[in-house]
Amino acid sequence: MWSEDVRDRPPVPFRPAESAPLDCFGPLPRLDGTPPPRGRWVAPSPRPVPGDGMMEVWSRPAAGARRGTAILVPPWKVPWLSTMSGYARLLARAGHDAWTLVPPRHLGRSLPGTRSGEGFVSPDLPEVRAALEQLVLEIRALAALAGRRGGEVVVVGLSLGGLAAALAATGPERIDRLALVAPPADVAAVFRETRIGRRYHRLAARAGAPMAERGTLEGMLAPFRPDRRGPPAGRTMIAAGSHDRIALPSGALGLARAWGVEPRVYRAGHLTLLFWSGALRRDLARFLAEPVAAPAARAS
Repeated sequence: MWSEDVRDRPPVPFRPAESAPLDCFGPLPRLDGTPPPRGRWVAPSPRPVPGDGMMEVWSRPAAGARRGTAILVPPWKVPWLSTMSGYARLLARAGHDAWTLVPPRHLGRSLPGTRSGEGFVSPDLPEVRAALEQLVLEIRALAALAGRRGGEVVVVGLSLGGLAAALAATGPERIDRLALVAPPADVAAVFRETRIGRRYHRLAARAGAPMAERGTLEGMLAPFRPDRRGPPAGRTMIAAGSHDRIALPSGALGLARAWGVEPRVYRAGHLTLLFWSGALRRDLARFLAEPVAAPAARAS
């Protein structure tokens, strides 16, 4: 992600989006089948879009006695699935079958001629909204499948995957444990205060369709904020890096306050926290091992 600003990119015009709630919390279509014990599984997405209509999951079995199923949601622009192997092993060692979801517009789901993650975030807000809604629905669908298998249902979301996981956890499906690592919980602040956001402002201006003024843009992005929705019923861990200049710790800390969760703050930047923090991995392992008194549920 550090090299994003040095790439030559074509202009992208700003397209406004409505400020209505996201359309990803209604009834799910039935999803038949289930991921195999190990390997790749492909199924129709609950919200197919042109060029990206199939959901892709890679599974790894629990090591030892099985306690449940964990859904792992990778970060934005994940370059290779192997970068998630450490988290998948951690989840398996905790007794969970690990299902790693390939996010829309990423890896093998990338649109023709694009790099992994291109198009998920851009000044084209209707497209951003559609991609996020698709990802939230896919997490919810996997949580529903995991719930039918028995045992705990766990969701671990990293960075942009953490934002989608946070939103999905406010839906009606049972999620017993939710771990969010460096979620960009205030997308408007990311557009306003980070190098990535400023780059998109420049691309929109070069296209002759500049981004909306601050207040208008915040209104359009308000539906992306999980802190505007009620807290999940299950146990929640929220981790932030004090030096994070990509997702910004303020969003994660605001989400923790809104949900009544004590945040875990690490002296780390964004990528350091995601991929090189031994302290985070140890805390996540302990969080997964904590007892849960009873299965959590939300009213539909």
